[in-house]
Amino acid sequence: MTLRSTCAIVLKIVDHGESDKLVTFYSNNLGRITGIAKGAKKSRHRFVNKLELFSRLQMLYRPPRNPSGLLFISEAELLCAHLSLRTSFQRYVAAMYICELLLRFTRDSDPDPQLYALLQWALVSLDHADTPQKITALYHLQLLAVVGYRPEIQQCGHCGHPVGPGRSYLFIPGSGSLLCSACHHQQGPHSSRLSVQALKFLASAQMVPLERLNRLQLSRQTAAEAMEALYHYTFHLLQQDIHSWQAMRALAAVPARKKNAPSPGAIQATSGNCPSATT
Repeated sequence: MTLRSTCAIVLKIVDHGESDKLVTFYSNNLGRITGIAKGAKKSRHRFVNKLELFSRLQMLYRPPRNPSGLLFISEAELLCAHLSLRTSFQRYVAAMYICELLLRFTRDSDPDPQLYALLQWALVSLDHADTPQKITALYHLQLLAVVGYRPEIQQCGHCGHPVGPGRSYLFIPGSGSLLCSACHHQQGPHSSRLSVQALKFLASAQMVPLERLNRLQLSRQTAAEAMEALYHYTFHLLQQDIHSWQAMRALAAVPARKKNAPSPGAIQATSGNCPSATT
């Protein structure tokens, strides 16, 4: 069967047998799919330092023989290694959370160019981010919009009062909307308190094009507020936990590491030439 080519970002890798690897990736034209790389653990040419988490690759593959089968990965060319995502603990946790969200909200062989562009933007942005929490919050918010679950955060969902000073607000996961302080008696379980500052940031992020998202600024506290609310909303939608959430949540309480300083036990990998954060 003739080899085909696709540009893909690695989301998950699992050892298979003595020498193979199962690689789950998101492709610009295939969507989420899992392939097998024969002999990848022993390869010194085709796959060495290429099949790594978060790497962007140009892959040659053969389609599966049946719809439920595994794609066969023949070769891979490294386009961008995103090295810092595997050598900085904070960036690694943020990238894992981002990839897990995409895995939970997608299904096999269902490509979406917006999701691919959003994932590429997030990983490139994390490569240069001093505060991964901001990138994670922005990605989470944009992902929810693309998959059809955009939260309503510009006005109270009960009385319709627009967000503004003089009132406090709760985000209700069950409805994906707000309740102002005048309507708090309507609140449900697991509601999250959001400051006006956090709500204005999130509302702005919903309106700004992808290539300008990095210009938005927010404090670590505001990012933590936003992520907490988005997590509970996502938990309600999925009805299952996100395994990397607790580590992601803990980042809000940890001072940022000195720039370019690797964490203990960091994973080593080779770097590639990466594009700018805009797509």
